[in-house]
Amino acid sequence: MDAAAIAGQQARRRIRPPEPLVMAAAPPTPAGFRCPISLEVMRSPVSLPTGATYDRASIQRWLDSGHRTCPATRLPLASTDLVPNLLLRRLIHLHAATLPPSPSPEEVLSQLAAADADGEPAAAEKAVRSLAAKIAPEKGKRASVASAVSADLDSAVPALLSFAKGGAGADARVDAVRVLATVAPELVSYLTGDGGAEKRDRVNMAVEALAAVLAADGIAEEAREALVLALVAEDLGRVVTTLLGAGANGAAVLEAILTSPVADADDKNAIADRPELFPDLVRILRDAASPAAIRCMAAAVQVRGRPARASMVRAGAIPALALAVAAAPTAAAESALRLLAEAARCGDGKAAIAADAAEVAAAVMGRMIRVGPAGREAAVAALWLCCCAGGGDRRMREAVASAPEAVGKLLVVMQGDCAPTTSRMAGELLRAVRMEQEKKGVAAAYDSRTIHVMPY
Repeated sequence: MDAAAIAGQQARRRIRPPEPLVMAAAPPTPAGFRCPISLEVMRSPVSLPTGATYDRASIQRWLDSGHRTCPATRLPLASTDLVPNLLLRRLIHLHAATLPPSPSPEEVLSQLAAADADGEPAAAEKAVRSLAAKIAPEKGKRASVASAVSADLDSAVPALLSFAKGGAGADARVDAVRVLATVAPELVSYLTGDGGAEKRDRVNMAVEALAAVLAADGIAEEAREALVLALVAEDLGRVVTTLLGAGANGAAVLEAILTSPVADADDKNAIADRPELFPDLVRILRDAASPAAIRCMAAAVQVRGRPARASMVRAGAIPALALAVAAAPTAAAESALRLLAEAARCGDGKAAIAADAAEVAAAVMGRMIRVGPAGREAAVAALWLCCCAGGGDRRMREAVASAPEAVGKLLVVMQGDCAPTTSRMAGELLRAVRMEQEKKGVAAAYDSRTIHVMPY
């Protein structure tokens, strides 16, 4: 081999092909940085007396729901004090500094809209989590997120609402509502803006978002109070009219105003005195079987008293409340029973109840032992006021006596853990029922079927 060939071979050995460029992967997130409840990286780690550490928002929801054990260890808690884990928070922040820069709020909102349109819940949850992380106090980006959502309310708000209603995981759904809360004051202006049918969808969207913010557990009380103040600061008459036109969500917003401690008494009275309030709430209750409509009626009666009670009766609420007692969830049925008891305290209310005696008696007796103690007391009070007080009404006594297992159910109430006044009223009802049954030749004994109690 000549010298030229040898030199060429040595040169080729010295020149190596370039190695492929490999991007450094982001360091994996240590498992200890994730909350045992939400499985997300903790934003504000706090420790329980058991030594276990959780994200503050997640463990606070656990404690607020009545639990007094550690979720991880299942040990009873001697104290519910939460101690900030400053070292872990510092380590999490140092780890976050090694990660690639996060996308802007505008980019995340685009990702959320695309995921919502394509039906990709995992991608939508990731986008919502990213936005919620940015509005955390330690991030200081709440204003930038609010600005990004405000710039495209008509697409951002529906996407967030869609996830809040159907997203995977309670914490993620609360995060979507927390993002909505950043623009809630701007949505208030939708309620008083001019426009016709072409803007109805936008108004309904705004009302649904406001109702979600006011009802969510993970929203700071200060944010709710600020939203209520923003609502009453507008033209209150137009706000009430718009909310009532929005159905059940509007009723929920009105209830929040009527029960808020920051709303002025004059504003609450002005809402309760609106002539369209009870007729529209009755319509909403009939059309949507809305528990929010029942709660709003109860709040208005609580605020205004006798005038509101009379307005409720004139609006034809009695048949709708009877249907709610029979078919609504327990909490709503108890509220409806309390409203029937309120209606029975006035002459017009008694007359309206007696006019639908069969339906009201069947609904109240059918639900009497399928509600809590407060509901049972309201049921007994409503029936006693109509059947016994001031001589009572014959139609109601006959209707109650004809209800299935009436005697057995009244005995259950009397022998249960009820107030002495309720027991006395149930006893008087029982005597009235037996008298009506004797008039019709019905045997004095009772067939309890599935209700087994000792005779009283």
